[in-house]
Amino acid sequence: MDKKHFSQFLGFIKGSLILKNVFYAATILVALLMFVLFMLQFYTHHGEAETVPNLCGLKLEDAAKLLDNRGMQYQVIDSVYKPDKAPGMVMEQSPIGGSKIKSYRSIYITINAKMPPGVALPDVRDLSLRHAQSLLESMGIKVMGVEYVPSEYSDLVRDIKYNGQTLTPGQKIPAGSGVILVVGRTSTDEDGNQLMPDVQSLTLEQATRLINSHMLSIGATNFDVEPTNEQDKANYIVYKQSPAANDSVPSGKAITLWLTKEKGKVATEDVSTPAPAKTTPAVAPKKEEKKKKKEDIEKFF
Repeated sequence: MDKKHFSQFLGFIKGSLILKNVFYAATILVALLMFVLFMLQFYTHHGEAETVPNLCGLKLEDAAKLLDNRGMQYQVIDSVYKPDKAPGMVMEQSPIGGSKIKSYRSIYITINAKMPPGVALPDVRDLSLRHAQSLLESMGIKVMGVEYVPSEYSDLVRDIKYNGQTLTPGQKIPAGSGVILVVGRTSTDEDGNQLMPDVQSLTLEQATRLINSHMLSIGATNFDVEPTNEQDKANYIVYKQSPAANDSVPSGKAITLWLTKEKGKVATEDVSTPAPAKTTPAVAPKKEEKKKKKEDIEKFF
């Protein structure tokens, strides 16, 4: 293309309205793109980074002050419960300490909860004591003791108690809490009588509860030194009982108790007046006697 034709081409472009608009639009687009790239670098602090401090082990308040001094933000996104750690302590963080991040980015924190999470109780009724205990402990619930009640079946769980209250399946208690299992127990011998429990060394309240659970009642209570008031009475323990432990007694029988404040007196009573051994009724000789009579009658005829 010679100089004449090129000049004509430039003149055509300059005189064309459409081409002028295209040129202006392209110029504006390039300028806008350059502006956006510049603003992105400014907004994202391109090339700038802050070092994340290690927050684990700090209390949340201290961690917040440290981040605020560095112009950093944080968000608490989760909590765990560790009984050996202080409540509100930072347990985890993301990004970890020593990482490089933009100053505007948030640090995500997991703290130690003030209270343990709630655990929904499983239904352990009619399970064996061993099965129920294993199930509860696997869920973080401690079995602190067993309370026996009269029942048709032995060793089956009847209820769960927490802080003296009977719980229902599905009810929530704090993880790590201790519960009492109420377990059924048959307390009768082969003749249907009750077996007298051993209540020595127990307080009057404890002995009463145990005796009543065996379908028996409290009769006379004898104190070696009369208590001054009800509060003083709670300091006495049983050092002697009648009937003796493991004796076979009918249901509803009144039990006589002797109480003292001297713990050594219990051991003395055990040595000086040992509980009579349980005797088994001579059932076998009677059966042998009947059998012999039957044989004699058969021989007679």
